[in-house]
Amino acid sequence: MQPLLIPEKLRIAREKLGITKVEAARRMSIPQSSYVRYENGERKPTHATIIQMAQVLGTSEDYLIGKSEDDSADTVLVNKNDDPVLYEIMSGAKNLEEKQLKRLLAYYKGLANLEK
Repeated sequence: MQPLLIPEKLRIAREKLGITKVEAARRMSIPQSSYVRYENGERKPTHATIIQMAQVLGTSEDYLIGKSEDDSADTVLVNKNDDPVLYEIMSGAKNLEEKQLKRLLAYYKGLANLEK
């Protein structure tokens, strides 16, 4: 059975980003009229569309369908053209062993604390 989107959660996730319905539709590469109908509960998106919505809005599929109240993202997309440095880091990290990944994470956390 296909999961059902909760329109109110879609609206909340969009507003949390501070974007308009027009901008949300643009980022999702769907017509504005379709997005508005999803957010108003007049149209049911496919499972693939719900996943795309979650990725674009920085939340999780489970949040959008009401399985979770945690609105934090469970995936992160990194586009090579938009952020080549981060893309290279992520691509290279896929080949690291767990010990190396833990060192990389510790290094990142150290850097993040230095910036504050």
